[in-house]
Amino acid sequence: MVEVILRDENTGQPLWIDVTEPTRAELETLARDYRLHFKLVSDCLEVGHLPKLEKVDTLTFLILRAFDETSHAGDDSVNKITQKIAIFLGDRFLITVHRNAPPFLEEIRAKYRALKTVYLQMVLLDIMLAAVETYQHLLRDAETKVESFEAAVLNERPAEAAWNDVFRTKCRLTVTKRMLWHSMHVLQRFHPRSAENLPLVQDVRERVESLNFFAESLLDDLHNLQSIQLSLNSNRLSESSNRTNEVVRLLTVFSLFFLPMNFIVGVYGMNFPGMPELQWHHGYAFVWGLIISTVVAIYFWFRRRGWLRAE
Repeated sequence: MVEVILRDENTGQPLWIDVTEPTRAELETLARDYRLHFKLVSDCLEVGHLPKLEKVDTLTFLILRAFDETSHAGDDSVNKITQKIAIFLGDRFLITVHRNAPPFLEEIRAKYRALKTVYLQMVLLDIMLAAVETYQHLLRDAETKVESFEAAVLNERPAEAAWNDVFRTKCRLTVTKRMLWHSMHVLQRFHPRSAENLPLVQDVRERVESLNFFAESLLDDLHNLQSIQLSLNSNRLSESSNRTNEVVRLLTVFSLFFLPMNFIVGVYGMNFPGMPELQWHHGYAFVWGLIISTVVAIYFWFRRRGWLRAE
């Protein structure tokens, strides 16, 4: 759908044309009427195009990507998290192309409809700043989640679902940082036609740099949280392994005590007629003495070798 947002008061010529859900025929008509390069027009139809800036003669072409507020928390790709806005800025016209009109664009439309005098480059700078500001909501939401992750790691053992949420948040922040970096690169190459607009361009650049730094700091926090969790898991595994080793050592010591006792009892439990000890009057006491002396000997032998801890 092609909609004229602003017209020249004197000539009635369209100044700002907004195109929603464009068809190829609509874009071809605009390209013919405003002498737009066919390659730039084809970029408007490309779904996953990243932010870019190109200049062809007096025409400035930009692609911006803004955060899509309708995206779900589980979305982690560029196309699902962001929406593309293509902009053509000529000498006496501005054309914006997008699939779905974002809320901030509706606000800018209403703002400039109420003005009598409009500078198209000011409209472009407002759109650029508003598109960048959309990432603020995503970053604030990610900051809240990072704080909850930190509390979970430091106070209790996080559930597996929580770490899945950490991974999704990390993916969304990575996409955001990538879009902000490309937007920063576009703004560094963008030069206003009037020196009066230079401070406004600088404000937009500084805002992108600030949000990019914000995204980097949140990503660093998530990396640190993952390192802490891995360290805690390693310590838990080490403690569990130490407890297992202690149990195995204790069982081994007990088995070594009972091994000679079982041997002695087994020998004298055979009851063969030729065994002289069976006829002794003190044979029972002798066997008990042999068992006790063997256990005591094993105990002191273990103590000498340090296999038993002295209490």
